[in-house]
Amino acid sequence: MNHMAVSGVKGSLKWAYHEAGVLGAWTVTTVEGVRTLSAALVSSDAFRVSQRPLRFVATHATGAWVWPIVGELQIQGASLTAVLGPRER
Repeated sequence: MNHMAVSGVKGSLKWAYHEAGVLGAWTVTTVEGVRTLSAALVSSDAFRVSQRPLRFVATHATGAWVWPIVGELQIQGASLTAVLGPRER
């Protein structure tokens, strides 16, 4: 089984240049080629979160990692999960 995970303490959801949501601790796991985002949802804009294309952005010391959200974004209380496409370059 091919499994990989990366995590961080903050991230955001972007719809074009608009901030759709602010995330706390997050983890992206990849199992058999499927990437899943699990995160704590700090705040969100209901309209912007429902728009597409939506991207998950995680900043780091030398820039940012960006993944498109593909499929359904699920929010349950303060938890968010989504399936991600390949990381953008």
